[in-house]
Amino acid sequence: MKQTLFTKSAFQTILVIAGTIILSLLGLLAITHHDNKYITKAALTQDNLCIIPEKGYCSLVDGWELYPDLLLFPEDFTEKAQTYYSTWAGEYPNLSLFHENKNPYGVATWRQHLTGSGNVLLYLQEPLCAARVYVDGLCLGETGEVPYGELYLSGDKSYGEDYSLREESSPLIKDTAYSFYLDGETELIIQTANYSHYYGGIWYAPIIGDADSVSHLIASRILIYGLLFFSSLTLSLFCIVLWERKEDGGKAATFYFGMLSLSFAVRICYPFLRLFGVPLVRTLYAIEDAAAVSGIYFSIQIALLLFLPDGFKRLKKVLHILSLGVCGIVIIAPLFVFPAVPGLVLWYGPFISWYKAIMAFLLISLTVYGGFMGLLHIKMILAAATANGICHFYSVLTIGYYEPFAGAYPEEYGAFCMVIAFAVLMVQRSREMAAENLKLNLHLQEEVEEKTEHLQKLLVERGQLIAELGHDMKSPLTSLSNMAQIIRLNDIMLDEDTHRRIIHIEEQCDILSERLKSIQEIAAQTSSPVKMEPMLLNTFLSDFYHTCRPIIELYGPNFLENITSRPCRIMANHEQLFRALENLLYNAADFTPPEGKITLSLTADENYAYITVSDTGCGIPEKDLPNIFHRSYTTRSDKGGQGLGLAITRTIVLELAGQIDAVSTEGEGTTFTIKLPVLD
Repeated sequence: MKQTLFTKSAFQTILVIAGTIILSLLGLLAITHHDNKYITKAALTQDNLCIIPEKGYCSLVDGWELYPDLLLFPEDFTEKAQTYYSTWAGEYPNLSLFHENKNPYGVATWRQHLTGSGNVLLYLQEPLCAARVYVDGLCLGETGEVPYGELYLSGDKSYGEDYSLREESSPLIKDTAYSFYLDGETELIIQTANYSHYYGGIWYAPIIGDADSVSHLIASRILIYGLLFFSSLTLSLFCIVLWERKEDGGKAATFYFGMLSLSFAVRICYPFLRLFGVPLVRTLYAIEDAAAVSGIYFSIQIALLLFLPDGFKRLKKVLHILSLGVCGIVIIAPLFVFPAVPGLVLWYGPFISWYKAIMAFLLISLTVYGGFMGLLHIKMILAAATANGICHFYSVLTIGYYEPFAGAYPEEYGAFCMVIAFAVLMVQRSREMAAENLKLNLHLQEEVEEKTEHLQKLLVERGQLIAELGHDMKSPLTSLSNMAQIIRLNDIMLDEDTHRRIIHIEEQCDILSERLKSIQEIAAQTSSPVKMEPMLLNTFLSDFYHTCRPIIELYGPNFLENITSRPCRIMANHEQLFRALENLLYNAADFTPPEGKITLSLTADENYAYITVSDTGCGIPEKDLPNIFHRSYTTRSDKGGQGLGLAITRTIVLELAGQIDAVSTEGEGTTFTIKLPVLD
């Protein structure tokens, strides 16, 4: 069985990998063909002039003249011919190839000749250095600060190590657009100064075309990156909140996925920073590289958690140390190492690129292993990891040959595939957890209903048992009481002491009879669940008043009513509520003198109805007021009270989801208030 499962999982894994490779390559070839500056580039004439179309746009890839370590102004080209290197945008990432010590920093001049007619817009995308632009001798603008002065016109000195230039040069990585008019042959000069980054000069090919086309291109680019940024940022915040609240079981995978999405969002937001020209060039590039490397680290950690949850501890430790070490390198090197040892910059870019490619291969290997083991949710992650790896390899192999106009770079698409795949995985896990919770809740509900039914049966049986015991005890108790009365009434040879004892026996029999009656009342109250039904409280209290009025007035006090005309509908049991009010009413009658009065009132607001039973009796002492609703607590033991009436009343009110309170002034009277929720 295991062999069959392994074979099936391996076959499915191979199919997923093969299908993903094919689809990824097709997609990369499509964007390479339709969104590539190196394909949609300006054509060159025999005189090496770039032909600018009247409509649409193109990229300025070919036909550049490079003057390394020279800052040449337009007038310098009219005074004498200058020696240059014929190059294309992206051929030289920096000036290290022109310096014996491989120092990548320095100044340079880039020159190109354009031909065309009409108004055009030049979009200089991320020059990666300070840059100044001239068109036909006119300075159109500058990003950062490029040095000025005659010293820089000599041409006989290498400025790669000139620290005076470094101090006067201030970088500002900003996307800029310059509008000018083409009328035949036009000279374009771009001066650059780079002392901050491992890329410099015209690494990204400028875009030129009519204003509408270039503006739409810029808007499309911002829209695409905005979609990538905000979607990943939203996912990251959502997952981090879940992890912080421990709503996904506190799993580390939730945290790693949130951090993966956050690192991708930080990495992908650079077009917005370039658009507005945010300073701190070194810091921004260090953060961008650190975010890219961190994204790989979190992807590896998620894969280890999903596909190697228990084994390969040494491999996990090595990968953990390696990933954190590279994260430290990409932060420390640009900020502190390269300013002191610029020659190391030459190795930094390839190191980062191949590290990404190796980690992408490792990520694919981990998911392939999980696929062969038949782990759940592997297909989506395997496809995303494979696509991510293909995109990283493609980015490394096409450096200098592929650059998008509006879309993202291949490795950015690959990282976004990982974000989406893990998002789908989290959704699947959440759905499974929700289904499992629903199943557990249903099972718990069934178990609660079963236990409740069993408890109700026990209550009914207990009530029946108490009723039967009460009935069995009542007969001998009655016989005993009757026998004592016969002996006492017939006065059969009784001396005074015996007569007194017979009377005491009768009194104790009466007390036992009252207590037995109370026990039977409690048993009847708890023997079965109370059936609730809607009732109009106004009508109920009116009927209650007319039923009890003759009996209360036999006690002596006047019985009055004050019932609101506002309809009050409540959920209650008729018999139970009648019994609760009856207890309050008879208590009031016992403690109210014949010349006093008892009042039954009903008031209401939007949420509650208030029933009050007030009297003008002797009142309740302040020390006794907190205890009057306790079972067996009474202040009239001389009248045989057992302290159950108010306790039973309170229990009934609580069953109706209400409250009961009492206020009293000794010598003036007592008021009981029942608060019940009304129906909408």
